[in-house]
Amino acid sequence: MRSKPAGRRGRLLAVAAGIALVVTAGGAVPAGPTGGHAIRSEGLPSPIVTTSPTNPLSLASPDGSADPRRGGSGDEAAVRFGWGVPVAGQSDEFNGTSVDLNKWGLFGVGPGEATGCSPGFHGHGERCASQTTAGGGYLSVTGTADGKTGGLWGRMAAFRYGRVEVRERAVPLSDNGGRPYNAVPLLWPLQEEAWANAEIDFAERSVAAPSVSLYVHHDDTQTQCTVVIDSTEFHNYAVDWQPGSISWFVDGVRECTVSASIDSFSRSNGGAQMDMFPATGVLMRPARQDIDWVRMYAAPATEFQMLP
Repeated sequence: MRSKPAGRRGRLLAVAAGIALVVTAGGAVPAGPTGGHAIRSEGLPSPIVTTSPTNPLSLASPDGSADPRRGGSGDEAAVRFGWGVPVAGQSDEFNGTSVDLNKWGLFGVGPGEATGCSPGFHGHGERCASQTTAGGGYLSVTGTADGKTGGLWGRMAAFRYGRVEVRERAVPLSDNGGRPYNAVPLLWPLQEEAWANAEIDFAERSVAAPSVSLYVHHDDTQTQCTVVIDSTEFHNYAVDWQPGSISWFVDGVRECTVSASIDSFSRSNGGAQMDMFPATGVLMRPARQDIDWVRMYAAPATEFQMLP
């Protein structure tokens, strides 16, 4: 168990206020005013802890010849539990040579921009667009020894309830004695001031830590579930977000289910986010977070919110 640091995300994201459209299987109905802007505020006290053992799968052959990003399809929660076909407009295979700026915004710059920097998490270090790249079949976020890192956030339609799965790893690049970066895929509320009751961190850890954790922020508290795993290898992390619960999966294995009602509309950041928790000037251990793909699946309760 550990206490989470204050100011979890600190992402800059502006959304124009207005009347939104909520699209469901039954049609479109008007929703209330929406809005959001952010620098994230304070964190929460120590979490409630639930742990369970994990059963990680070997994703590479003994001689290293197999691509470690390509495990058998059976290690995906979506396959094992029959989630169907990913929603194309909410998913990305990262097979291009650059980040799709229509789907994603880069940390450090405004929507649609590809160059520049801004202060990092809680003002620690910098977030720069240059640190988030695509190529070779996956997306990467690189953190430097002097605290320069990056990440991305979704510009796609916000959704309420649904399933998200990401294939991801985070690896140290050198052993310089520096502090580790924090890596996390997550769901983040469209109205950012609601984070304390509407944030789902579904594979959070310090880079190269021997475990990963789910954190569900709800009812002014947070619930944690932890599994022991080699997070420097690629694994599939998934959440099934329903009106009264959030289930967490690692390599297709259901690790825990949290009873919580989160009804805010959220965006996925694509599983690509590394944060510098220590203050500026502290030596960091260079690291890279790699994302093979991120896929969103609609559930019967899923609603999409379209801003005018």
